[in-house]
Amino acid sequence: MNWGNINKFLEMYTQHKHYHILFDKYRIKKMASGRTMAKILFNAVNDKGVLFSAISREAFYDWYTYHQIDGNNYTFVYNLKVKPSADLLKKIYDDRNSIIKLNLTDINPDNESEDLDTVMPNLTDVNLVGIHKDEINNKYTFSFVAPCIVNGKRLDGSTRSFKKIFFTHCVVSSDSYDCKVIFNPTANLEHVNGMVKNKRSDWSSIADMFFEILKTYIGDIKITAPLWIPNALSRFVEEATRHNNPIITEHSFNLQDKIVNFTSDLLAEAGLDPIKDSAMQMKLVQDIQVSFEAQLVEKYGVILEDTENFEIFRQRSDGLTHTIDVESRAQSLLGSAAQAAKRSRGDGDIELLGINFRKEERAYKFLVEQGHDAYLVRGTNTFIEEEVVDIVIRRLNQYRDEIQTAEFCIVGGNEGTSLASSE
Repeated sequence: MNWGNINKFLEMYTQHKHYHILFDKYRIKKMASGRTMAKILFNAVNDKGVLFSAISREAFYDWYTYHQIDGNNYTFVYNLKVKPSADLLKKIYDDRNSIIKLNLTDINPDNESEDLDTVMPNLTDVNLVGIHKDEINNKYTFSFVAPCIVNGKRLDGSTRSFKKIFFTHCVVSSDSYDCKVIFNPTANLEHVNGMVKNKRSDWSSIADMFFEILKTYIGDIKITAPLWIPNALSRFVEEATRHNNPIITEHSFNLQDKIVNFTSDLLAEAGLDPIKDSAMQMKLVQDIQVSFEAQLVEKYGVILEDTENFEIFRQRSDGLTHTIDVESRAQSLLGSAAQAAKRSRGDGDIELLGINFRKEERAYKFLVEQGHDAYLVRGTNTFIEEEVVDIVIRRLNQYRDEIQTAEFCIVGGNEGTSLASSE
């Protein structure tokens, strides 16, 4: 192994929390300095007088190619029409040493030279550098690196281009219809191996490029567009903003008749017939119920019953016209904010949802957004482990299955033999 390249790589691309995941696994004491942890890692891999279990070279390389899957990443989730073949995935993994043509430790990441042809000359295309197998969850991660060009500045402030490594991880399983394409949204990007973004904040073209490359290994599997996402996000926010307080439920139920009578009197006083204008009355009843419930939440509070503690901090419906946002880290969509958000949901589909998730005293913030071919889960400027993103994906899949089951039942019940399409 070329430790000169490895140490440069670790200094440029590896965060403290990347080390923490590996050091915790091997029960190695963590240090404050990244350079110190790199030195300890070298000793552990090369078994130089360490007092703990040494890390095999194979295990180190697996981590080295895989560890960028954690961090401030974007996760594009494609819904496959067919699950990947278990036998094929196993064969690819077993044959990985002959399939992988470029060893990541052979890349010198130094990019100070302005002659970009001399920077990382062995990195000129998208390359598969590792395949990681998760035995417990039966997942395979294909780790790719590609050259990318970013804009930067010289010491005098003038602009220049840099060549960098762009990491992407594609995760598949023979047990799942999901395929994840994960990468870090590199700042000031010009292109990745010649592929440019569709728009300033639209990375889907980059994700699609890697998904197409993945298919050269696992087969030309077709995808289903995530048209169910707006409905799933609506269910997500309804559950996350539910008060779960029996006192509020009791007050809301006991006063339903009074609210209906009040709206009837109000419409009649305005010269409207509540019987003929029943849709108008129903809308007014719903608005009053939502407002009343919001005031009850302010007084009696929310009871958190979910072991996976989700809160909502942003909701966008109908493109630009309805955006509800709570910027404070300590706040979420409850009370009056939940009231406004619920009214907005009544007017259109949700296409973006901001989610707070708390696990073991840590808070994570995600944005979930519908796309054309895949939906996107992205962190908001914080280090997020892949397993935490998977918790959000599992919840979305739960709603997807409920939605598709309901569609099947409706169409099957009406037609007898028709199957509802989720495309």
